Amino acid sequence: MVSLRPLRHAGFRRLATTYTLNELGWGFGTVALSLLVFNHTHSALATTALWLCTLLVPALVGPAATAQLDRLGVRRVLPTLYLAEAAIFAVLALLTSSPWLPLVLVLAAADGILALVGRALTRGAVAATLKPDGQLDAGNTLLNVSFSLSFAIGPAIGGLVIAAWGVAAGLWVSAGLFAAMTVTLATSRALPPAHADAGESWLARVRAGISHAAGNPAVRRIFSAHAVALVCAAMISPVEVIWAEEVLGGGNSAYGIVLSAWGAGTLLTGLVLVSLWRRLPVVTRIPLGAGTMGVGYVVMTLATSLPVGALGCFIGGLGNGFYFVSVIQAIQERTADEYQGRVMGLLESTTAGGYGVGFLLAGAITALTSVRVTFAATAVGVILASIWMATLLPRNPAESPESRSSAAALATESS
Repeated sequence: MVSLRPLRHAGFRRLATTYTLNELGWGFGTVALSLLVFNHTHSALATTALWLCTLLVPALVGPAATAQLDRLGVRRVLPTLYLAEAAIFAVLALLTSSPWLPLVLVLAAADGILALVGRALTRGAVAATLKPDGQLDAGNTLLNVSFSLSFAIGPAIGGLVIAAWGVAAGLWVSAGLFAAMTVTLATSRALPPAHADAGESWLARVRAGISHAAGNPAVRRIFSAHAVALVCAAMISPVEVIWAEEVLGGGNSAYGIVLSAWGAGTLLTGLVLVSLWRRLPVVTRIPLGAGTMGVGYVVMTLATSLPVGALGCFIGGLGNGFYFVSVIQAIQERTADEYQGRVMGLLESTTAGGYGVGFLLAGAITALTSVRVTFAATAVGVILASIWMATLLPRNPAESPESRSSAAALATESS
């Protein structure tokens, strides 16, 4: 059963609220932007370019931006980031009648940078809030459930709104959600303070964060395994809208439906299977989740109708419920509070960079072959990556001989 004890922390309540609204905004914004670009260009390469701008560019800029802003208080930084995102989505909504692709891509890249930094600082603030009371595992589970619920309903509602009122409506909803997030955090007095030396440069802070992560053998292995898995898994995302509309024969709402099916699988893991997967060592969950996602990708590859495609997404979502929260928690547990924001920024950049490389591969494979071949390559790659991850992380890294030589790797498994 999901524990609600972390909600006793006023700061965590605000962070959890904005985290949930953030995913709802992502649901509306992603569906709207993907359809805006695809309907305007009817090009898989243009859709891939959109995803690259929202992920690969932030992956390069994110660590420096996070290190620079991590020195400031969360209450000051996060509302500013969310207000800027609200403004970007409002401008995009105004551009829908006659979109100019270069400007859309620039705005998407800017929003991607803001989003990456916002997620990193939020995760760092959650760890700083809950680790002292031993509530980090329960708090991450709650965030995963809220993420899954938003992921399940956001794209579906977004697809319906866009089908009824157009792409601009979806973008205006996203703008409104980010404005609400701004108010939610700006009025809170319970958020953790910044951990920073005012005299440190951003470059020194980036180097310190990298050294802290690299100095822990367990964290190094998790980062490596995660990067490889994400490159393989990412190839589906930029062409998924084409798969939903053309291969499965759906309309604008089909893309939202398959995304929601994925979110529903993740939600089921968080609500129903949480007691089972929390009994496993946190690192054991990582290859297990990746392998389950691989099975889902196989079903998606073979699908010729929307119900079967949605089933594959649902299975993949089940694995997602194990995978991402386990990667995050495994690193959080092994990171000192002072470095949480910066290390989470590195994790977000690793994730975004993995997606970016995967998107480049997806664009090339799809242009040379077909969407279905891209899906098949993803399925095979993720399954092979999960097998490799199981050998790389055969047990909790905190118990390995190599990790025993590092004091930072002696963190005890809370699960």
